[in-house]
Amino acid sequence: MFSIIRLIIGIVFLGCSCIVINKTNVMRKRMLYIIFTVLSVALTTVLAFLPFENLFINFDSPKEAYEYYTFSKSNIELVVEGNECDFVVDCKNNVDTHLIIPKTADGWKVGIGSNTKRIVYKHSNGITVYVYQYSNTSEYFITILDTNGGVAIVSDNYGTEFYSLEKDNDSLNTTFVTYYAYIPDFNLEYSVIVNGNEIVLKTE
Repeated sequence: MFSIIRLIIGIVFLGCSCIVINKTNVMRKRMLYIIFTVLSVALTTVLAFLPFENLFINFDSPKEAYEYYTFSKSNIELVVEGNECDFVVDCKNNVDTHLIIPKTADGWKVGIGSNTKRIVYKHSNGITVYVYQYSNTSEYFITILDTNGGVAIVSDNYGTEFYSLEKDNDSLNTTFVTYYAYIPDFNLEYSVIVNGNEIVLKTE
């Protein structure tokens, strides 16, 4: 619905512009049609980065907020709760996608993909680690995957609780497990320990 509303606004803007141009006596109307078509596309694009619905809409769950943004039925496998945001993990065609959804005391708001920023990528001994930040807030989430397969023992220097999701790969006859967590205070001294190996994480 998020994208559809912006498309409708762009079409209405273009339609109204064409009506006004058609009723005027100005010369070179064709040039004006082209200009306002470009402006309509630009307006639609800009609105894609402005979730104005957050000024007056609250959703009852992160699932509702997520499906409003993606405009598709979700298969949410995990929601990692933060203080001001939730990290939603959706699985479609055995591929995980994720989005950070902001929330208030009144409910959840629209989260847009550009506000989910990857600030850390680390690959060490088959362990892949990502850290995501919501916009410029202090809300951080981490994902850890052992590409060697199988269950891993994961911890950090904060005593964080990690949640796991399993994916079976029939062709490799292996189960891959991804670990997720909310990090309330990510800094340059943060590290994770995976199967006894410490991995120090730094921002990109």
